[in-house]
Amino acid sequence: MKKYLILFIITLLVFLFFRLPYRNFIYSNNIFDFFIADTAPNFLTIYLFVFFKKSQKIKHNNLMLVVFSFLGLTIYEFFLQTHIYKGARIDLLDILASLIASITVYFICEKIDEIIVYKKT
Repeated sequence: MKKYLILFIITLLVFLFFRLPYRNFIYSNNIFDFFIADTAPNFLTIYLFVFFKKSQKIKHNNLMLVVFSFLGLTIYEFFLQTHIYKGARIDLLDILASLIASITVYFICEKIDEIIVYKKT
């Protein structure tokens, strides 16, 4: 579980970089970065949540964890964005980034779990 805690901390640092200085720099200088500044926070949020949950002592089913993380972020995008933040739009690129992150983090967790089980035997 220590591996997941380290991954969580690294992902958190990358998330903060993309959310704060990178995004501000891209927006203030009107640079087109292929929507990375827009979608990176959603992409990394899936990684953050999954790595955080996997770092706990409770054994989690990777598929269920990834699916519910994706559903939670999608519900946030559809419901909270339109009801809490007045004038906010539903961003389909954020949903696509969350889906891609869900798929990739699932395979990453499967591989890490496989390595952990292999080392124990």
